[in-house]
Amino acid sequence: MSELVRDLARVGRFEHVPLYQRFAYVCGGLLIVSGLFHAVVYLVDGGPWEGPVSWRKPIVFGLSFGVTLVTLAWMLGFLRPGRVVAWAMVGILSVASIGEVALISMQKWRGVASHFNEDTPFDESVFSMMGLLVTVVIVLTVVLTVWSLFRLDAPPSLALAIRAGLVTMLVGQAVGAQMIVEGGNTYGADGALKVPHALSLHAIQVLPALALLLLLAETAERQRVRVVALGSVGYAVLIASTLLQSYEGRAPLDPGPVVTVLALLGLALLVASGLIAVRELTSTMHRPSPASR
Repeated sequence: MSELVRDLARVGRFEHVPLYQRFAYVCGGLLIVSGLFHAVVYLVDGGPWEGPVSWRKPIVFGLSFGVTLVTLAWMLGFLRPGRVVAWAMVGILSVASIGEVALISMQKWRGVASHFNEDTPFDESVFSMMGLLVTVVIVLTVVLTVWSLFRLDAPPSLALAIRAGLVTMLVGQAVGAQMIVEGGNTYGADGALKVPHALSLHAIQVLPALALLLLLAETAERQRVRVVALGSVGYAVLIASTLLQSYEGRAPLDPGPVVTVLALLGLALLVASGLIAVRELTSTMHRPSPASR
């Protein structure tokens, strides 16, 4: 197991972490701790999980922004940025992420809605500031995505996973922008835009994790690329099913036949890619070392 951890640190480039990444990891860790703290508060205080004023907001946003900040900072290392550029990007991302979660948490502690709340001048200014901070994150994500298309110091399979994850994240951010335009996350009668929004945002964790598993296995790089491509297609089809369901105005638990087929197909492709990666890694771990042959 210790050898597997060392290999993961090597292929994931976690061995020699530059200072700018450590800073982002600390900030992301604080956001994750904030989400976990509010989860404990929710267990003690209770109240509804859904609704505009619930502990769900600081919990979900703390965890999501924290994991996303850590992931983006990790991906930035494969772009080989200069010191000034690296610090500028992680600094702005960290401040924007912490500010967003802090404002959301503050509004919950005040007992008012954090999103789409313009009841008072103060609440309106808070929501406007949240929109500005999210816009900053979106702009930097676009920069990272375009940058990754031209320069990415990573094996082809991992490069594909990073690029696919970033592009998919932009889809989620676009859905988030539409939610602001719509004035809520409901489309039509019961369409829940927050489902494709959340699912799209976290492809940047799922797809690179798949690629890292494959890099730990003694598999040809061409095979790794095919498996990552399979997982990427599966994830895209799964997101497409949630988008179609939302734009049809259907509730998350009320899929139509086309949505059901797409969702099952996407899930099957994604699970298949994961099972292949686990099988290859397991086979590598059980293979006798050259010294023991």
